[in-house]
Amino acid sequence: MKVVTQTAWKLSVAPMIDVTDKHCRFFHRLLAPQARLYTEMISTAAIEHGDRARLLDFNPQEHPVALQLGCSEPQRLAAAARI
Repeated sequence: MKVVTQTAWKLSVAPMIDVTDKHCRFFHRLLAPQARLYTEMISTAAIEHGDRARLLDFNPQEHPVALQLGCSEPQRLAAAARI
């Protein structure tokens, strides 16, 4: 995975609930190949107990994409990040 400095991003696409799914990100990548794309906020509970395959399914052409995790418990957040 290539690490890019923050200053390299000139365009970011903000996440939108029920909009910024993998299909939307793929479309955005076609429109703006250099944009930074974000996932919707995904809760740690969804990662722990939900459909991980669907939640963490990324098309290689979406990359780079920033995964957003939400939780108020640091240990659970770290576990979800490792997953």
